[in-house]
Amino acid sequence: MRRSRQFKIWLVLLLICGLLAPPGSSADKQEIIRQAKRAYYNLPSQGLIEMQSTVVPNWIMTLKEELKTDIPPDHPALKILNGIHFWLSLDQKGAAKLTHQTDNTPADKASIEGMNQTISGVEQVLSGFSLTLAPFLFTSPFPEVESTYELQDQGEQYRLSYKEGQFDVVTIMKKDFAVIEMKVSGPELSASVKPQLTSTPKGFLVTGYQATYQSGSGTESYQLSMRIDYKEVEGLQVPAKLGADATVNGATHKMELQFTDYQIKKK
Repeated sequence: MRRSRQFKIWLVLLLICGLLAPPGSSADKQEIIRQAKRAYYNLPSQGLIEMQSTVVPNWIMTLKEELKTDIPPDHPALKILNGIHFWLSLDQKGAAKLTHQTDNTPADKASIEGMNQTISGVEQVLSGFSLTLAPFLFTSPFPEVESTYELQDQGEQYRLSYKEGQFDVVTIMKKDFAVIEMKVSGPELSASVKPQLTSTPKGFLVTGYQATYQSGSGTESYQLSMRIDYKEVEGLQVPAKLGADATVNGATHKMELQFTDYQIKKK
């Protein structure tokens, strides 16, 4: 009789424990997200407060692609283009501040409009690059641990879904937390980002990504292929070179940007 009572007490304890922490419970999901957040190289965690760099476009390569011809060093367009200087500043959240300066102002209206379009194009690439890179290098590609989300175990990978403002976000990642794809959809935009990751002793580092974007109306779309090289500055891994291949509404464009003269503020 006593043994029967002990068995019942043990059974009740097992049931209570099962109710407190069932498989796939909130506690389990939170621990997975907590580990996932720690799996990525993070500049603020390495002491970064802010950084600024000079950005130098490879104009010869860009012109060669646009004009479909070899570009000699004395090409008249290079004098104007090489006189445009760009700077990119990034804070702890990866928010970008873009500035530029021009040495020469063209005399005719058409050339001024062309130069302004060029400046806008470079800054759009830098802005998009910063927005895409920020979750991986500055903040996190995952939601807050205690926020609302769904996490499904699909065998060899996880499927994470949640809302970010008016956008629905779906992230597919491997069991080692390497993101395979992030999908974002909302009233005005649908996007997909597939990062290329390399493993380092301090976490995954994004070395490139494939991205597609579609406007809500379906009238505009573009695809991007980014390649990111890094270098060490003051003990931090920071972008050294960015290669961008873009297809915008069917037209292809290439750009290469060098990041130099870093000024880094650390804790």
